[in-house]
Amino acid sequence: MVKVSIGIPVYNTNEYLRECLDSILNQTFQDFEVLLVDDGSTDGSYNICYEYDQKSDKIRYYHQNHKGIDDTRNLILREADGDFITWIEATDSVEPDYLQHLVDIQNKSNADIVISGFKEYREREFSQSVNLKPYFEELEDNEYTNVDKYRALVLFLSHWTSFFYSWGKLVSMRTHLGVMYPKEFINKDMATTYKLYLHTDNIVVDREELYNHRIIDERVTLGDRDILADYEDKQRVLDEMMMITEIMNFNVAAVRDLCSQVMNNEYNAAMEKLSESWKPKLDKLRSELAD
Repeated sequence: MVKVSIGIPVYNTNEYLRECLDSILNQTFQDFEVLLVDDGSTDGSYNICYEYDQKSDKIRYYHQNHKGIDDTRNLILREADGDFITWIEATDSVEPDYLQHLVDIQNKSNADIVISGFKEYREREFSQSVNLKPYFEELEDNEYTNVDKYRALVLFLSHWTSFFYSWGKLVSMRTHLGVMYPKEFINKDMATTYKLYLHTDNIVVDREELYNHRIIDERVTLGDRDILADYEDKQRVLDEMMMITEIMNFNVAAVRDLCSQVMNNEYNAAMEKLSESWKPKLDKLRSELAD
C-alpha cells in the first residue's frame, strides 16, 4: 500500500509527457505510485511510457488498444493501491511540493476531498493563476476551509474548473468506491465528479496553486449534429443527478432548479452555435427530453 496513487491517462501527448512525468518523479513527497496507461497512442507516447517505466519502480505501466478516457481511468481505479488518488493530465505538470501540500492539508483536515487552485497555460505560454482565496474569505487567514456538499454542487454546476474536472484534487479511495467513469456519457467528468461530492460531507479547499494545467489549442469546431449530441448528453447527466439527489432526499428542489438553469444556459449556447436549419431540431430535442 502507498499513500497516494497518481492516475495518468495517456493518448498522443508525446510533446508534454516527459515534463509531466519528470515533475512527478521530482516530488518532495515520495509515498506514491504512478499508474500510467497508454490508450493506444500513435505519436510515440508509448515509447516514452516504456522508458519511464524502466526508469522508476514507482511507475506501473499499462498499454491498451484505444478504448477512451472512461476505460482508461476505470483501469487505473481498479489497479490503484493508494489510500488516495489524484489525477494528473499527461499534458500537465505539478510543482515539486504538490503532493506534500495535498497530503498535509488532508492530514490536518481529515478531508475525503482536497481541492486546490492551479496555474493555467495556453500550450507553453502562461495565461493566469486560479487561486481559490478570493472566493472563500476563510482562506485569508486559514490554510484550508470546509465546503459543504451543496455548495460544492453549486460550484460544479457553475462549471468552476477546480470543482468540475477530475484533476487538481486529492480524493480518498473510499469516496471513489462505486464511482466509475461511465461509457454511456460523452461528458465524462461532468457525469462523475458530482457523485464524489455526494459521497462525503468532508470537502476542503486550499489557497495554493501548485498544479500547472495546459490548454491545448486543437481548433476543433463541433458540427451541428455534435452540438445536439452534447446538449442531449448534458441533459441526461443532469437527469441522473436529479434522480440520485431525489433518492438521497438531498436538496431536491434546489438541485432541480440549478439543473434547469444550467440547461437553459446550455440551450442558449447551443442556439448560438447551430446553423439556422438545425435550430428547430434543438427545440424538438429539448421538448422530447422534457417529457
